[in-house]
Amino acid sequence: MEIETHLISLIRVLGQVAIIVYAYSWVIRIVERGALKSVAVGLLFGLVGILSMGDPIQWMPGVIQDGRSILLVLTPIYGGLLGTIVAAVMMALFRYMVGGMGAVVGVAGIIIVATAGYALSLLPRQWTGTGWRRSALFGLATCSSIVVVFLFPWAVARALLISATLPVTIVNILGVMLLSDLLQREQYRIGIQRALENEASLDPLTRLPNRRVLQREGDRCSKEAGMRRIPFSIIMLDIDHFKKINDSWGHSFGDTVLARLADVIRQTVRKTDIAARYGGEEIVVLLPNTDTRAAAAVAEKIRKDIEDTTLMFEQEAVHVTVSIGIACSLEPTTDFKHVLEAADKALYRAKAGGRNRVELAEAV
Repeated sequence: MEIETHLISLIRVLGQVAIIVYAYSWVIRIVERGALKSVAVGLLFGLVGILSMGDPIQWMPGVIQDGRSILLVLTPIYGGLLGTIVAAVMMALFRYMVGGMGAVVGVAGIIIVATAGYALSLLPRQWTGTGWRRSALFGLATCSSIVVVFLFPWAVARALLISATLPVTIVNILGVMLLSDLLQREQYRIGIQRALENEASLDPLTRLPNRRVLQREGDRCSKEAGMRRIPFSIIMLDIDHFKKINDSWGHSFGDTVLARLADVIRQTVRKTDIAARYGGEEIVVLLPNTDTRAAAAVAEKIRKDIEDTTLMFEQEAVHVTVSIGIACSLEPTTDFKHVLEAADKALYRAKAGGRNRVELAEAV
């Protein structure tokens, strides 16, 4: 093949592979972790590998080279074992269906490169290095597929080794280094974006969602209550004699109390509930799809768990209590603000009634 053809093929293959960056960014924004993410990454890498095989460099009839090795060797880093299996199976099936003299050899090469990439991903970082050194090492791992050349008749294998070894190696190493750098940059960018979004929605002391999140989720529950007649409840709690805690043991210990109580509440409520710091020592728990009776049970458990929690100030054991008000959206037209105000009134009745107690709001 002429050098001009090599250059055009290089640009084409790298261009095809670079498309994966944009799709990968979308995948990791939608799916954060777990088996689903591994499968999604495997499907993405496998699909782009198939697209690459649809526009390959043809060294001779039935013998092709494309960007599949670049993708396969990187799949273990971003998709783990499950993603690697998914991508390898997709590419192997497609390569076999394409046919030609190199079909079986191509499938063997896919398996070898996927295995080499996964084996490298298991090695400690101090062995493989970081940055471009690690990328170059993974690029060299794509050369493991060269061994399958010897499955061809010797005359074909010799011709391929002479004409294809150097350009294929260059394409694969450069492709892995480029794609790895782009994927890492995108991963870092998404990570920073998530961290900023997380900081903007969390109270820094309690690590509970803030009022902005509570309002958004409350409005959503109100909408569901109106459209589908699904009730929601609100628990509003306030630490009893919190000013006395700050005056007696200092504001630093007061912060400790708030943070510890937030942990207790987080462990008590369901994953679908939203516990948010409303302001000062007030915490609000939004319970979607929950009536008054169920909310009262949750509130009583929170009150009891907090009462049973022991906090230590130096050598002194400290116990705190909370007063709680509950309100439920019994009418589908009731908005979040109205229910919140009702819970607030119930909270004041709990305080007026002696504190460390749960009070239900009047019908909303």
